[in-house]
Amino acid sequence: MQSSDQQRYSDGGRVYLRPLLEEDVNEEYLSWFKDSAVVHFLDSRNITHEDAVNYIRQGRETGQWYMYAVIYAENDTHIGNLKVGPIQSAHKTSDLVTVIGKPDYWGKGLATEAIRIGNKVAFEVYDIRKLSGGIAEKNIGSIKCYTSAGWVIEARLKGHHLINGEPEDRVCVSCFNPKYFPDV
Repeated sequence: MQSSDQQRYSDGGRVYLRPLLEEDVNEEYLSWFKDSAVVHFLDSRNITHEDAVNYIRQGRETGQWYMYAVIYAENDTHIGNLKVGPIQSAHKTSDLVTVIGKPDYWGKGLATEAIRIGNKVAFEVYDIRKLSGGIAEKNIGSIKCYTSAGWVIEARLKGHHLINGEPEDRVCVSCFNPKYFPDV
């Protein structure tokens, strides 16, 4: 993983991560959270500029989560976000959430690449032992992205989510820092 003074994280692939900046919150960015296809499985919807900027600031100021821009390297286009957090410091655990906001970049394995880089950032920068997440069972694309990026399915919570008023199981996925879990 490469890191520069500008905190650019890359594994030499098609995407890289850099801290999400307040300046990144523009009309196109906000449109991602209004697009029904993008937010179908997300809780964040119809966010305002103020909401987004405050969220970036709050995470940075509290150290509970860190937001990264997913950048398509070929043209330096901001295509999505990745969040490490909320971090549970006492347990050295965290969620890792990613969204590709530009549907033109879906289905190309870019989210998987971003997650792989995010794994390394979480493990090497924040010393996280274990990353976890929960994905609605019908969000097959996300389940594939995470499992392709080295995550495993640990559990299933029956009817945990309500998606458009319909219950869906939550597929619990995790990734283990080899520093703490050398045998996993």
